[in-house]
Amino acid sequence: MSDLETRVAKRRDELISEIVEHKKNSSRAGAADAVDKIKVRLTELADIVKNGVVDGWANVRPSARLKLDAWIQQ
Repeated sequence: MSDLETRVAKRRDELISEIVEHKKNSSRAGAADAVDKIKVRLTELADIVKNGVVDGWANVRPSARLKLDAWIQQ
């Protein structure tokens, strides 16, 4: 597993955990909005990977690498 793939997977897992926590506390104000924002981020990730990761993580386009680094930092 490449360093980039590891960092992306870690951040993705953190966001999924956040969704789970928000759903546990769904009565809290803003929980639904927070879940929706996280889902948008995960969709962005899926689009970046779909368009920029060619034949596996060993072949990530340079532009996709930049986008993935930026995505992790958000």
